[in-house]
Amino acid sequence: MADLKQRVAAKLEEMRPYLERSGGKVELVGVEDGIARLNVSLTRPGPSRLVVSLQLKSGIERALRNDIPELRGVEAVNLPPYTELGWDQPDFKPVDLPVAPTPAKTEAKPVAKLEPAKT
Repeated sequence: MADLKQRVAAKLEEMRPYLERSGGKVELVGVEDGIARLNVSLTRPGPSRLVVSLQLKSGIERALRNDIPELRGVEAVNLPPYTELGWDQPDFKPVDLPVAPTPAKTEAKPVAKLEPAKT
């Protein structure tokens, strides 16, 4: 299984720039019984974070399983399973999802003014 974990980690690392560009962050927790366990979070706030997080997880799973056929599935350990979401239940309560910490803002340095060229 160590080989499978290494292959999943390598594929996630390959996907990382694309995920970050689209506001996603993923961390490999482990691979057990052919199932990759991930922490999935968003770096951008928004009203439909649950839906976006589940779509992100689904897209990651599709990409991993296309390249690594022996991978049986992907589980986002910090998201509720589809079967427990209960959108159609009268006592449904929305779930707060984790947001990736934002890096400390650095002070912007003044930009030199450009003077028009004299002709």
